[in-house]
Amino acid sequence: MEGMNPQSKSNNRPELALPAGSLQCALYAFKGGADAVYLGLKEFSARKGAVNFTFEDVRKLKQLCIVQGKKFYITLNTLITDKELTEVEKLLKQLEYLKPDGVIVQDLGIARLMRDKHPSLPLHGSTQLAVHTVQGVKELQEMGFTRVVLSRELSLREIENIRKACPDVELKVFVHGALCYGFSGLCMASERITGRSANRGACAQICRTWFSCNERGSWLFSMKDLCLGGLVNEYARIGIDSLKIEGRMKGPEYVYWCARYYSLLLDGRKEDDEEVEHAKECMQTSFSRETTTGFFKPQKDTLTCTDFPSHRGIRIGTIEKVMSGKATIRFEKPVALRDGLLVISQGEKNNESTGFGLSFIEGGRSFINEGETATINFPSHSFTKRPGFGTVVWCTSRHNQNLPVLSENIPCYKEPVDIDIRILPQSLEINGQSYDTGQLQEAKNPADPKQQLSGIFEASDKSLFTLEDLTVENESGIKNPFLPLSLLKRIRRAFYEELDGRFERTLDTQHVAYSTQTTQKTVQATTELPKRRDIGLWDEIVQIEDPNGSKAEFLPLSPLMFDEKEYFKKLDAIVEMHQHVIVGLNNVAQIQWAQKHQTTKVFADFFLYTYNNLAYDELKQRIPNLIGSYETKKGTPFTYVGDDFKVPLFVSRVCLRRNSFGPLNKGLSCAGCSKDNTYHINQNGKRYKVLCRDCVTIVTEA
Repeated sequence: MEGMNPQSKSNNRPELALPAGSLQCALYAFKGGADAVYLGLKEFSARKGAVNFTFEDVRKLKQLCIVQGKKFYITLNTLITDKELTEVEKLLKQLEYLKPDGVIVQDLGIARLMRDKHPSLPLHGSTQLAVHTVQGVKELQEMGFTRVVLSRELSLREIENIRKACPDVELKVFVHGALCYGFSGLCMASERITGRSANRGACAQICRTWFSCNERGSWLFSMKDLCLGGLVNEYARIGIDSLKIEGRMKGPEYVYWCARYYSLLLDGRKEDDEEVEHAKECMQTSFSRETTTGFFKPQKDTLTCTDFPSHRGIRIGTIEKVMSGKATIRFEKPVALRDGLLVISQGEKNNESTGFGLSFIEGGRSFINEGETATINFPSHSFTKRPGFGTVVWCTSRHNQNLPVLSENIPCYKEPVDIDIRILPQSLEINGQSYDTGQLQEAKNPADPKQQLSGIFEASDKSLFTLEDLTVENESGIKNPFLPLSLLKRIRRAFYEELDGRFERTLDTQHVAYSTQTTQKTVQATTELPKRRDIGLWDEIVQIEDPNGSKAEFLPLSPLMFDEKEYFKKLDAIVEMHQHVIVGLNNVAQIQWAQKHQTTKVFADFFLYTYNNLAYDELKQRIPNLIGSYETKKGTPFTYVGDDFKVPLFVSRVCLRRNSFGPLNKGLSCAGCSKDNTYHINQNGKRYKVLCRDCVTIVTEA
């Protein structure tokens, strides 16, 4: 699949891609108006907590996409080890059979394997690659990626600049759903604090947990949810190919209403349209934190929501009075018995939240209209301090919003195969394989052999394959050979069993080529690298003296470069002054710089992951001056960063101190944080350091 030129599709509707954590979610995404879904399989998915798909589930989805003209993408977006490569290749062989419209990848080793061994699979770059610049997109394009999912931290202006500079690759951007505090792919908080790696599909959502600062506590890192609404049409204007909604852990109701809401907007409906408003309310009731337009445009609005980190739904009223077990509330939207409500209030020490079902309305009523004031049941005992006048009441579920389960009785996809049949005097030769028939006789009731054989081979029962085109040659010497039905069924069964068996055998065949020579070179090369703690964080030259007394200079680069032209200009000047400096690469965007400076030694730093030898092979082929690699995982052939090195937990574009949006454009300043401004926060007795560098926030262990 070749990249589409955005100039030719700038006036067309972008693809709307919805998450599918299950087959039900996929069915409802399409029902709501989605053009595509993205989904994970049981292994190697960045959302292990989702239901995810079996091979048979994807076969059903594939067939549904064929019938409805939809697309589906497989997420294979985790980092893998050498030991897992065999299983990954087995999975890729299954995907070759399923023919997805794209495979979304983070690991450069998987990308190498796909490009070399499975070139029919379209290669898409995951947001986990933290691509946020022109050079990052161009580098992935040179690696064979046909689509790139950009980082969520980009403004419309920055995305438009990338679009103009990279016209021949497809671009995908987020428009709705959860935002992470740290850049996807650069977040190590979960792995370092809990042992559950976000790069391995097991994020523990540390950013949604409680931290304290200056004796005050809150959910400091909890981000609002992205909701661009009608602004998505700006992405259509600049030629973005695909719009992505986050949420593979969400249910069918969320997926359906998100698809409905955004498909209406992309069709030209306005935000104040009654049907659009209804879809938005249902979407937010199914799941929504407080919302923001995120990094779309520079703004003074805060991006974090520090009072409550979870689903709050829609605002439906305010408290006027709280009594024992009851409360009087002025309702801004209608509610009914069995709706779910939520109150977030300032307690004696911290914020308190309580959700409850509406089970009583004074006066024996079953519903309350918009604008009415009513007394309802209220869990006043759940609060250490009763919520005061004006406290907001939220609706988190509607009693009548649950969707019925859609039938999953969908026929499985079968790969069509061309069948060549030669009718011989005592056998049928099918695609070169001979099947005994005994001596054929003249038919008493002549029939068209091709029509007869076509009807037989179209019915392939439970096989993975079915008939596409049939060619029949009668070389039996009999004008109208008699082919008994029972005989043909037996031959058909044997033929399809052979095809299925051949497919299963290919899955069990290991083809991954491990480069022993490269591995040995890697291990030797990494001995040149000092302990990672001695090099510092990044963007500063550090001089290291080895045991022999010789000195070397090291310069790790930042993983974030929003003004990459200026960044590389400064880097060129530094390298000219320090001609023997060894440079550390922390983003794929820096690979092209390394290729242009082959007299400068470089190493893959810990954010340019090399979990497996194929990933290192890929980098080594592209960068001959690569001397080694640091890795955050123990047990790889590469230099472990060490337990004594404080790997950043979060690397973010959100200013934590003022809980707001750092500058995107030149001339805007970040009030509240200057270069290298440092302060500390705490969680569960552990202390963490927050460092602000040019409006990039870095959080490490203290």
